Amino acid sequence: MSRYQSSWCWELGIVSTLAIAGVLTLFESFALAQIQKDGTLGSESSIVTPKLIDGQPIDQIDGGAVRGTNLFHSFEQFSVPAGSTAHFNNATDIQNIISRVTGNSISNIDGILKANGTANLFLINPNGIVFGPNASLNIGGSFVASTASSLNFADGTKFSATSPETTPLLTVSVPIGLQFGATAAPIRNQSQAAPDGAINIFGQGVGLQVQEGKTLALIGGDITLEGGNITAKDGRVELGSVASNSLVSLSPTNQGWAFGYEGVQNFQNIELIQLNKIPSTVDTHGEGGSNIHTQGKLVRIAGSFLVLVNPFEEQSSGNLTVNASESVVVEQETQLFTQSFSTGNPGNINITTKKLVVRDGAQLQGQLTINASDSVELIGGTPIPILQNGSDLISSGLFSATYGDKNAGGITINTRKLLIQGGARISTSSESIYNYIFNELIPATGKAGNLTVNASESVELIGTSPNGSILSGLSSGTEGPGDGGNLTLTTGQLIIKDGAAITVSSQARKNVINIGDSNKLGEAGNLNITARSILLDNKGKLTSNSESGKGGDITLQVRDLLLMRDESIITANAGTAGLSGDGGNVMINAPNGFIVTPSLGNSDITANAFSGSGGKITINAKNIFGFVPRTRAGVEKLDPEEINPNKLQTSDITAFSNQNASLNGTVQINIPDADSSKSLLELPVNLVEASQQIVAGCDSGGKIGRSSFIATGRGGLAPDPTEPLMADAVLADWITLSPESQNSAGGIQKKVAVKAQQNIGRKLQKFNSVNEPTQIVEAQGWVRDANGNVVLVAQVPTASPRSSSLVASSCTGN
Repeated sequence: MSRYQSSWCWELGIVSTLAIAGVLTLFESFALAQIQKDGTLGSESSIVTPKLIDGQPIDQIDGGAVRGTNLFHSFEQFSVPAGSTAHFNNATDIQNIISRVTGNSISNIDGILKANGTANLFLINPNGIVFGPNASLNIGGSFVASTASSLNFADGTKFSATSPETTPLLTVSVPIGLQFGATAAPIRNQSQAAPDGAINIFGQGVGLQVQEGKTLALIGGDITLEGGNITAKDGRVELGSVASNSLVSLSPTNQGWAFGYEGVQNFQNIELIQLNKIPSTVDTHGEGGSNIHTQGKLVRIAGSFLVLVNPFEEQSSGNLTVNASESVVVEQETQLFTQSFSTGNPGNINITTKKLVVRDGAQLQGQLTINASDSVELIGGTPIPILQNGSDLISSGLFSATYGDKNAGGITINTRKLLIQGGARISTSSESIYNYIFNELIPATGKAGNLTVNASESVELIGTSPNGSILSGLSSGTEGPGDGGNLTLTTGQLIIKDGAAITVSSQARKNVINIGDSNKLGEAGNLNITARSILLDNKGKLTSNSESGKGGDITLQVRDLLLMRDESIITANAGTAGLSGDGGNVMINAPNGFIVTPSLGNSDITANAFSGSGGKITINAKNIFGFVPRTRAGVEKLDPEEINPNKLQTSDITAFSNQNASLNGTVQINIPDADSSKSLLELPVNLVEASQQIVAGCDSGGKIGRSSFIATGRGGLAPDPTEPLMADAVLADWITLSPESQNSAGGIQKKVAVKAQQNIGRKLQKFNSVNEPTQIVEAQGWVRDANGNVVLVAQVPTASPRSSSLVASSCTGN
């Protein structure tokens, strides 16, 4: 006969008094099989009494050893079946109920754990603990479940479950640590219980729940929430996964208990996963000050929710801390919230690990600090039906936003490599609250937070969502009167390609009813990037866009190379049709580096405005190749309809006003002048008459005649070897003069000029392609033609002067 059948028989009164006595005996035997005391506490052993109250079976636990405000219980077995209650019937002055399991069986808790007053409840079972779907708590204090071998106290005593003493030395002092022995057994929670209809913020059963402002802790080996919920409103949730021979410290706090892992050398895994498509949820939402802390080796959160939301009040939303010695993986539409949706401040999310992976539509929202010693990877999203705004993806990413008058929190990432691809994003913003019923938008007045990325090796932003509506990348912006935040990035190599973007913006949402003046937008933030090299490829973008007001400034500090290819852009534009705004400023500082683009790659650098003033573009570089600075008039001549440099196939640099030529900005390109010291020669003290240095008295075919020296120009050479060839130079090849030639010096000049015209197109093409010019051959001698003119030649001819009209001379006086 089952326990439930016994209860049914008892209530109906069908059986005889003898049968009732038999049922009670069986009832007690069954209860003892679930909760069975041991003899380690002697005369102070626990007393387990089965009862039936209001049709519910209850195991009332009395007795135990009292030491001050600590009450000790020791059990051979401790499990609570579904529909049953284990009631610790303690005195109300007890602060800590400390229970241990000394036998070899795990604790299966699928019923209710109950205690009186505000006592904290400790359950220690080194064999393992499982909380079933119906498990719940009815206690006034904090709850700590652990698979440690003993609970250590401040006076040095231990309450051990693996080495219980027949007469233990019990203490009145405060517990200070959980000591693990040769094993660290797992803890699993599957509870979806809703006692008295209690639900969490998502409408699910609260699962394991403590009272407001208290702690709920699971400290063991592998910790798994498998479709299991934990609720601690304005309290603290601790999930700690450690290996064998570990010591986890604990200390009392206003919220119950805090835990430390300084004495832990190795950790195990924590998983929050679904069970039959039911997500796991950790909910500490309330008026602020709540905390969720996880500590393990691998922390995996898939299809689940960790929530510290403060929906209505002004206090902080709380803190979420995830520490993992190896990696943190957040996936399958997981949501980690510490965000305030009203006037409250956002909470903090702090993640410390080697590698962080966020994918498949998972999102972390709040004020974030990420310290990942190896890498941070944000990948793709979750496909959704096409929405009104054309989005096709719930982006994976890290987000911080304000929806009221408080400023949004910032996002800080410290890592070696950052990779964002497939429509994933990192964003800070001053957002709006959207009313779907009335299509109304209430914009936030608070400022967006700052976004800071420090990636020692590289930042790589790749691609878009499948339909191109969501760009992979980094952004900070505002869609209301609050200002956008600044975006600062420091890395070794920055790669932005295949439509990905880094953006700061001030833009209103379209096709909605704005509550307020949508034309009064806050200013876009500034974009600051420091890198050894930057590659923008295949429509990669660095943008600062503002619909009204002033566009944000873009500042690039580049050590070696800025390379732009295939319609990539750097833009600080402002204003649209019907809205005025002044273009921002673009500063590219690469004093020892190069700025390069294919001349016909349509990669542009712009600081334009629609009807306001154009911005200012300043470029400092060792050299710049492929770009064409253009004025408004120059662009209008080539594109009279739109006056848009992006429509031109050339790579352009512009800063003008589209509607008002008198409000054009400026473009300043600074390339270092030639080092004049390279061409300085020390002049002799005694001046020499120059005319005496010209060969004029040499014999020409045995006759005395006039000689001449003709300068034909610089032949394409720049004044200094560090300068590029200019388009107005005489681009000509040096030629070797054949000694059999009968041409005069004048004929030679004519041939040189013809040769220059023939090759000028080819030379210009080489220049635009950043090729080296043809090598110049140094003159090795000179010859005289029949008219006595002197011509420099690359090689002195050896032919006899008598057989040629071009005579080589040494002018030695012979």
